[in-house]
This record gives sequence, structure tokens and C-alpha cells, in this order.
Amino acid sequence: MKLPLLFLFLVYVLTLSLANIKTVRNSQHLKSLFNDVSSFSLFNSAESGLCLPVLGLGTGFYGINNEPYGTYPECGSEPRGDPPVPPPPGCGPNTQKAVYTWLSKAGGLRLDCANSYYNQRSVARGIEQSGIDRSQIFILSKVSPTFPLGFNETIQQTLDILQELQTTWIDLLLVHWPIMQHPGQSYVPKSTDPACNTTNPLTYNEKQCRLSTWSAMLALFDLGLVRSIGVSNYNITHLQEIIDAGMPLPSVNQVSFHPYNCRTGRADLLAFCQKNRIQLVAYSPFGALDAHQFPVKDQNKRITSLSRTLLEDPTITSLANSYKRTPAQILLRWIYQLGVAFNPRSMNETHMIENLEILSNPFTISDADMIRIINLPQDTCDIDPDWYQCIGNGTLP
Repeated sequence: MKLPLLFLFLVYVLTLSLANIKTVRNSQHLKSLFNDVSSFSLFNSAESGLCLPVLGLGTGFYGINNEPYGTYPECGSEPRGDPPVPPPPGCGPNTQKAVYTWLSKAGGLRLDCANSYYNQRSVARGIEQSGIDRSQIFILSKVSPTFPLGFNETIQQTLDILQELQTTWIDLLLVHWPIMQHPGQSYVPKSTDPACNTTNPLTYNEKQCRLSTWSAMLALFDLGLVRSIGVSNYNITHLQEIIDAGMPLPSVNQVSFHPYNCRTGRADLLAFCQKNRIQLVAYSPFGALDAHQFPVKDQNKRITSLSRTLLEDPTITSLANSYKRTPAQILLRWIYQLGVAFNPRSMNETHMIENLEILSNPFTISDADMIRIINLPQDTCDIDPDWYQCIGNGTLP
């Protein structure tokens, strides 16, 4: 069943390439390797010489009630489902404006997208509005988790992503989650892949499902439709499965990464990824400011020493004053000096520019201050069990 779908995929690619010459800004220029900007080199399953721009714009917004542009929680999704969430007209124009602002006003290069964000058509409109040539924009997208894992499913989702983004290639494609059911998600998407079919206990195998999905990613990479491939929310065990199977490793692993979780599984994961030349990428580098506040007290009413947000943490604000930078810049520079890339979300042009200034107007956090940040209190699932990354599966990073 895999080979016929791959054949159709090749036919589709050729057709799409011809059909989109006038609508996609990619046919007249050589694709950038992004090695002339602040970036990290990609290895393993990546095009030779390709680099990942350090800073990307996250486009996975949490708002669901048509919140106006720039208000919290930020809303960027197009209507989906029955009844539709968010309700019509939806928040696609917010995403379009954020992407346009990031590319044409702030000077950003990388976009962090996903099919489960339900706004990639709006991302495409923002790219078109910016006038920036497609060859100079690094697009990262992801398959699953509101869509199923599996070989054919991964191929089909990639076809859909290409169409939604109105492009003939993706610079970096990730497997969004290592499990069929997203934490906190009430349903499990159906898969035609036997290893991913959760309704059949005789064939379902979580490990084999991941490997089957990864084999589809490798096929996409070999076909040249994606310039690099990686994973997201994978822990060391998930990555070791790929090694044990003798398959090429991902170029990237994207996980939640910030000072309040860096010592609870992330330190070992970062070391493992660096050893195997897998670039770690941080989402939610400030936490999820508009969707989740850190608990100042645990369930037993004991003080946690956490601040409600990292931007309010007294160590971070003190360092911001010392270095004459913003708290956000301290957090991003700390992550960068650890060798980790990052994707903060923002609809605020000033914040976008300030984020980029840690690279265009750099400064260095001292070793002693790096350690001060590393030693901040940790937000564990024991004290914060209701946060979605802690629900239902203790094996996520």
C-alpha cells in the first residue's frame, strides 16, 4: 500500500511544482542555506550545509474566542470543527498580520508552523503579503497530533501542508508528538497504519508506530520535498529507538525548554542530543504566558518558589537590570548560550524586534549568572499536574 501512495505523491509533487510557479515565490532563486545569519548547523537527516536560524516565530496560539490581535490569550486559528472553534470569522487574520510583521518589519526569517495549529493558509497569506522571497524564509512545520501518526498518514499530511502553505518544499518537517493521543486530548485520531491503529490490540504497537512514521519522514526527505526532518517532544528513549533500529537520526528535537524545567529531564536530553548532533529547539522559552501561570503554591499549599511567570522571576528581573536588557532578552540569551534554538510566540512588533536584538546587538551572560538561572526552582508535574504536558503520559520530556 505504501508504494502506490508514494507514486501518487511523486505525481502530485510534479503537478504542484508546475502549478505553483506563479503563486509561490520560489522558482527564480536558489534556496538559502541560512549560513550567513545567526544559525545552528543541521546534521543527520538534513540537506548538506543547511542551517537553522536561531530565532523563529511561534504560530501555535492558544486563544479560541476570536480575541483581537495582540490581546491575551493570543488567537490565531482559522475556524474548524462542528461547532467551529474559534467561531467564524476566526483569527486567521491575526496570524497573517503576525507573520507579515515578523518577516517585513522585524526582519525575522524562520516560521514555526504545524497542521494542528489550523492556520497555515493564513501563514501563507502573511508570507505573500510580506513580499519576501520564499527562498529566504525558513519554514518549519509538523505532522500530528490532532492528525494520526502512521506511514501513509504522514505522507498525506505533508501533501496537505504543502498545499496550505502554498509552497513546493518545507525546510524542516517534524513529527509533532511521539504518541497517538496528545496529552489532554479527548480523542485518538484513526490511522490506517496497523502499528498505529489503536483500535486493534493485535497490531497496535506504540514503538513500531513511531518507527513507521519516521520511515515516512525519511522517504519525504529522500524525495527532496523536505530539506530536513526531525521530531518534537521526544525523550531519550524515543530517540534511542531510532538508533536501535539502525535508521538515520533526526536533525532536530523540539521540546518545551526554559529555566523552570531545564533540570527536570531537559539537561540529560540536551546532552544526549548534542552527543548525537541533534539540534535542540525550545518552544515556550518564556513558558506559555497567556495560557498557563506557574504555581506559586503546590496542591498542599506549600510555597514552590516559582513566580507566576518567568518574566517576573526576581533572579531574571535582577539580571535584566544588571545587563540593561529586558527579562525576555535574558531568558532567550541564556537559552542561546546553551546551544539551543527557540521559537517565542508574539503578535507584538516591539517584542519581536527586542527578541532579535539578542543576536543583532549581542551580549554575553557570565558563567556565574548562567548557573544562577540553571539553579532556579523547577516546575515539576508533582506540583503542576494539570498542565497539559503532565496529563496522561509521564514519559514525555
